Amino acid sequence: MRNASTLFIGVCADMIQRGPHAYHQAGDKYIRALLQGNHAVVPVIIPTLFHQLPDVSQTALLSGLDGILLTGSYSNLHPSYYQESEQEGDDAERDPHRDASNWALFDKALALDVPILGICRGFQELNVYFGGTLHHRLHEVAGLLEHREDKSAELDIQYGPAHPVSLSQGGLLAGWFEHQHSIEVNSIHMQGVKSLGQGLTVEATAPDGLIEAFSRSASRFLLAVQWHPEWMPHQYPQNARILQGFIDACYQSKRILP
Repeated sequence: MRNASTLFIGVCADMIQRGPHAYHQAGDKYIRALLQGNHAVVPVIIPTLFHQLPDVSQTALLSGLDGILLTGSYSNLHPSYYQESEQEGDDAERDPHRDASNWALFDKALALDVPILGICRGFQELNVYFGGTLHHRLHEVAGLLEHREDKSAELDIQYGPAHPVSLSQGGLLAGWFEHQHSIEVNSIHMQGVKSLGQGLTVEATAPDGLIEAFSRSASRFLLAVQWHPEWMPHQYPQNARILQGFIDACYQSKRILP
């Protein structure tokens, strides 16, 4: 029997090819980040075949989850999902299994109103799911900052604070970070929001105006951020606050579910 105080939070997987074999994998840092809060959490990896499950199985899986974490990834969403084509010289990694799996996951999770936190690729996926579009390569867009990390640097440097984001007045994040107009975030992405999806509310923007976080008021809880709050939440209080806010939302949702 499930402990009523324990949360089961789904973590979406990527399909990773290792030689002749394919694996459903989720990054360790995302899974461990869910263990940092004030509630007991059991992370559950959702394989990248959700779209292949019968409807009854999809419902059964999500009915057993108290929230969903959409991870970042080395791969990028295929541009056909926002009615564009791959550009000349496009060297982005692709994961068609994750693309298809998460689209079906969104359909079912939103219908069941499961709390969702999207990170990096998860942020971009949600924006496109709601009808938004993406810049293919931010560093080629005039007026935008360099949002990619220095891959030659140590991980602590890559994931360290890179720039501030301004918090939207009256927003969810502004409420979590009282008396702060901005917070420092890391920046590890090549793509970003070009046009915002329908029904989404801007929560934070970078100094160049790029949307870095959004929420959805029509959902019980849906927040997505372009940066990586899963990185060392014990060291960065701003990261810990976002994770705790998500976990708290999962707990509150669990308490009010019939």
